[in-house]
Amino acid sequence: MPRSARRASRSIAPRCRLRTSRAWVVQYSKADRDQDDNLFALMECERDLREDDPDGLIDLILEILKIETNPVLLSMLATGPLEEVISLATIDRIEREARANRRFHELLGDVWYYRAPKELKLRMDALVGGPRRR
Repeated sequence: MPRSARRASRSIAPRCRLRTSRAWVVQYSKADRDQDDNLFALMECERDLREDDPDGLIDLILEILKIETNPVLLSMLATGPLEEVISLATIDRIEREARANRRFHELLGDVWYYRAPKELKLRMDALVGGPRRR
């Protein structure tokens, strides 16, 4: 199967997001020595969603945010998948979600975006309440 066809089939159906979000929490909660191949499958899924279905990755992030409260895991969520999905192509959705969801808005505070294009930096600064040194 061509790589593009594999990627297209990787998009997470709404009914599977909860299961995938739970798997994300389980895998990232494990000590390094206890992680298994499921972690690498999740990382591949994140990459495929980021490249082919960024809205799907944002949906997954929102599902994880619904079920997880551990500050360490939330920091990993912010500096991992959320940071990687924020772009000029997704900033409108990011802004909408931040206005509608206080926890998502708070999660943005852990995102590093200092290397982002100027327009994206300005919009992120407006979301998080000013310029960040990150």
